[in-house]
Order: sequence, then structure tokens, then C-alpha cells
Amino acid sequence: DQELKEFFGELYHIWKQGAEIYVVECDVSIHNQYFYKGKPPTVLSGRGGTDFNAPIKFANEEYNPEAIIYFTDGYASEPEIVTRKPILWMITSEGISEDGWEFLPGRKVKMIKQI
Repeated sequence: DQELKEFFGELYHIWKQGAEIYVVECDVSIHNQYFYKGKPPTVLSGRGGTDFNAPIKFANEEYNPEAIIYFTDGYASEPEIVTRKPILWMITSEGISEDGWEFLPGRKVKMIKQI
């Protein structure tokens, strides 16, 4: 729950700068999707095992965003689907270390734990 709070805090700051943000909640598959309007949802779906492929496929074939920001702890297998757009992996403060994230394509950022 704390990591999700951190993520939506970051999302809020991006949204405040004028970005249109489309959230895709997923674990192994996509469970929910919606435009972010400045407030976190009251209920989130997913949170099971993680497979990075479903949202990347969705972005490639259905949504076609300018870029992808993938919030994750990083504990999953390398994505098999290649993204057609730039991707930024926001790794939670408790997620995989920088030493172990080379399998993720694109840029990566380790979030700093909020105190």
C-alpha cells in the first residue's frame, strides 16, 4: 500500500504538469484501465504475480501512447514483447536493485522511500 501511495504521488506530479495519463492496472493480465484525473482510485485490482507483457501489448496494439511509465517492484521475467514506445520503469523503493534490472528494456528509476 505504501508503494502504491508513492506511485500515485509521482503520477500526480506528472499529471499536474499537463500530461494525459492512462492507468492500466495489471498483474498477469489487465484488470482495470482508466484516465487518471488527479486522485488515486479507492480500490485497485491486480497485485498478484507479475507478467510485463499484457500492458506492453495493450500499448502497442490498442492505446498507442507517446510513452509508457511502468510502476513495478521488478520481480518478474523479462518481457517477451518489445515496446514500440519509450518506456520508463519506476522501480519501487523495496523492488529489485539496480544490479538486477538490466533485463528491463528502456530507462529505469529507483523510487526513493518516502519517510
